[in-house]
Amino acid sequence: MSRRLEPQDLYAIKLVEDPQIAPDGERIAYVKAEIDRQTYDYHRSIWVITVDGTQGRRYTAGDNDTTPRWSPDGRSLAFLRAPAGEVKPKNEDERDRGIAKAQLWVLPADGGEARQLTRAREGVGEPEWSPDGAFIVYSAEVGEPDDPEAEDASLHDRRVPAVRTIDRLWNRFDGKGWIYERRSHLFRIAVGGGEPEQLTDGDWDDGSPAFSPDGRQIAFTSDRSEERWSWPANDIWVLDVPTKRLTRLTDETVYAGSPAWSPDGRRLAFTASPRRHEDGYTDLMVAQADRPGSVRRLTENFSPTFADTCIDDQRAFHGSPHLYWSPDGARVYSQAAGRGATLIYAAPSGGGIPRAVVEGQCRVYGFSMDRERRRMALAISDPSTPGDLFVQGTAEGGQTARLTDLNDELFRQVELARPEEFSFTGAEGWDIQGWIIQPSPHPNPHPQAGEGKSERPPAILEIHGGPMAMYGWSFFFEFQLLASHGYAVVYTNPRGSTGYGRDFSAAVSHDWGGKDFEDIMAGLDAAVARGWIDPQRLGVAGGSYGGYMTNWAIGHTDRFKAAVTMRCVSNLASIFGTGDLDWILTIDMMDGVPWKNLDWLMDRSPITYVEKITTPLLILHSDRDLRCPISEGEQMFTALKLLGREVRMVRFEGQSHDLSRSGHPRSRVIRLRHIVGWFISHIRTEVIRPKGELARAGAAGE
Repeated sequence: MSRRLEPQDLYAIKLVEDPQIAPDGERIAYVKAEIDRQTYDYHRSIWVITVDGTQGRRYTAGDNDTTPRWSPDGRSLAFLRAPAGEVKPKNEDERDRGIAKAQLWVLPADGGEARQLTRAREGVGEPEWSPDGAFIVYSAEVGEPDDPEAEDASLHDRRVPAVRTIDRLWNRFDGKGWIYERRSHLFRIAVGGGEPEQLTDGDWDDGSPAFSPDGRQIAFTSDRSEERWSWPANDIWVLDVPTKRLTRLTDETVYAGSPAWSPDGRRLAFTASPRRHEDGYTDLMVAQADRPGSVRRLTENFSPTFADTCIDDQRAFHGSPHLYWSPDGARVYSQAAGRGATLIYAAPSGGGIPRAVVEGQCRVYGFSMDRERRRMALAISDPSTPGDLFVQGTAEGGQTARLTDLNDELFRQVELARPEEFSFTGAEGWDIQGWIIQPSPHPNPHPQAGEGKSERPPAILEIHGGPMAMYGWSFFFEFQLLASHGYAVVYTNPRGSTGYGRDFSAAVSHDWGGKDFEDIMAGLDAAVARGWIDPQRLGVAGGSYGGYMTNWAIGHTDRFKAAVTMRCVSNLASIFGTGDLDWILTIDMMDGVPWKNLDWLMDRSPITYVEKITTPLLILHSDRDLRCPISEGEQMFTALKLLGREVRMVRFEGQSHDLSRSGHPRSRVIRLRHIVGWFISHIRTEVIRPKGELARAGAAGE
C-alpha cells in the first residue's frame, strides 16, 4: 500500500546532472547527486553507462566530483573534484593549494588512477579540451582580498573583522557573496601536467571558453564595457592563442551566453538577451568569427525562448544552453523553453523555423551530443521524474530511451499526482496557460476526515518567481507534498512568463501588480468556475516575484484563508540599494528610482496596503538572500505584528535566495514542514494530522 509523501522524503531524492556523451556516442558520463542524511551534505559522483543501458558503474570515488568532460579521442575524462562539506585550510600552504576548492583532475576512460592537474588557490571551473587533446582550458579567479589580515585570521586561530572599501556599484552576488575583489580569467594547462598558463587578464571576468576546431583560437564571454559594474552583461570575444590578439564580436548591447564554433571554424553561435530593459526573451544568434558586427538573429518570431527558464525546486540556475552545430554547419541544436516545456530544437543556421528534436511534456535541463550528432544524452524531469538520464537519436522520429530510474524505490512507496493542463482568459482577453494538481487519494484517512467533507478540495494558488520564468512539466516536490496532504495546487504562467513570445514576457515591465495580478486571479477563478476546487478553502504561496505577488494579493483581496510568502519583495523603494542587483529591478523593470518616483514605487509596493491584510501570513526568508534581502520580509513581519495580525516569520541562517532548490538539506526540509503545517493549521483538508506533529518534526529537522 502506498503512503503519503512527507517533507523528509526530500532527503531520498537523487538526481542526474550534466550528462556528457562520449565522442563516439557509445557511453555517457553523468553526475549523480544525492543527500547524505547523516551529515546533511550533498554528495556528487560521476557514473558512466553504455547507451544501451546494460553497463553502468560509478566512475569516481570522491564525494563531490562534477563536470565530466570527455577528451576528443574518448580515452580520458576530465572532471572537477571538491570537498563535499565545508573545509577550512589550516595554514597558508593549504590555502594556496586550494584544498577547499574545486580542482581539475583527469582519469583514464577505461579505469585507473585519477591525476590532479591544478592546485589553484580559488579553485577552477569550466574545463574544455583542446581539439588535439593536449591541453585543457579553464576559468579561475585571481586577485587579492580587500583585507588580507582578516581573511587569513582563521589560519592562526584568530578572529579579525574585515574592513571593506568599495567603489563599484555591483559588488555582491547572491549565493556567492562579495565579488569585487577577484576576477575570473582563462588558463590552459597541459594534460601531461606542468604549470598553467594564464591567457587573459584585466579588471573584468572571462568565462565559457570554447576552442576553435583547429585549436588556434578560443571564443569566450567577457564584459569589458564601461557599464560592467552597473549593468553587467557579456560579449563574445575571440582570442588568437599564438598571438594573444583579441577580437570582440558583439556590440556591448547584449548579454551573451556560451559560444559554439561551427565545424569549419568560420562562425560562432550563441544565445543572447538585451543588456538593458530585459524583455524575457533569449535569442539564438550567429556571427562570423573574424568579423565584428556581423551578428545575425536566427529566432526573430519564434515563441520559445532559447534558455531553460522552467522553474522547479530540484535545481538552481543552469546557465546558458550549450550549443551544438550539425556536422555540415546547417543547423544549431539548443534547449528552448515554450509553453511549460524545455525541449531540444534544431535551428537552421541561415535562419528559418526551428524544429523540435526532443518533444514531450517535460523539462530537458541538460544535454550533450556525440561527435557526429547522431545521439543525444539528456537529463530530463517531468511531473513524476525529479531528474533521470535518457538517450535519443537525432534522426526524425527518434525515440527517447530511459537509462536510469534513480528514485524508483521512493516512488514505489508514495503516490504522485499528475498535473492537468488548462487554459483560461486573462486580462485584455489574453490566453493564459495553467495547471492543476488534484490531491492524491489518502491511503489511511483520519477518522475525522469525513466530517463536513466538501466534494471539492481546498486549493493552494502557487505563483512563480522571475517574473520572467515559467512553470511547466517538471517535478515539483512542494506541489506534490501539498497534493499528498489533501490540497489541489493551481499554478499558472501569467503575462511576464517566458515561453510565449517576446511581447508576452515583456508585458510585465513597469506593471508589477497590474495586469499580471489580473491574470493570476483569473486562473484561480477559472479553476473555481469549473468546479475543481472549494472557493471557501483557498491559500496562496510564492517566492521572489511570487512572494511579491503573494503579498500583493493578500493586500488586495480577502479570499485566501492563509498565505506563505518566501524570499519576498515588499517595498520597491527600500529594496533599492540593499541587494545584489536591485537597481535593475527598480529602474529597468519598474521605470523608477526612489528620489524621483517614490509615489509610483510605493503605489506598487505591497507594504503600502499592509493595513488591509487580514490573511494569516507565514514569512520564510534566508538571512543571506542578496537578491531579495531579508529586510523585505522583516518589514512585512514588523508591520503586521504592530497591527495585531496573525503573522509568523521563519529565518534560515546562512542560506541564499536559492534555499528551496540548493540550500542546506535540513533547512529545505524544515521549510517544507512549515509550508504544509501552516496551511493545515488554517485550511481544513480531508487529510488531518495531529496538532503539533509537523511543527515538532520540523524543529528537529527529521
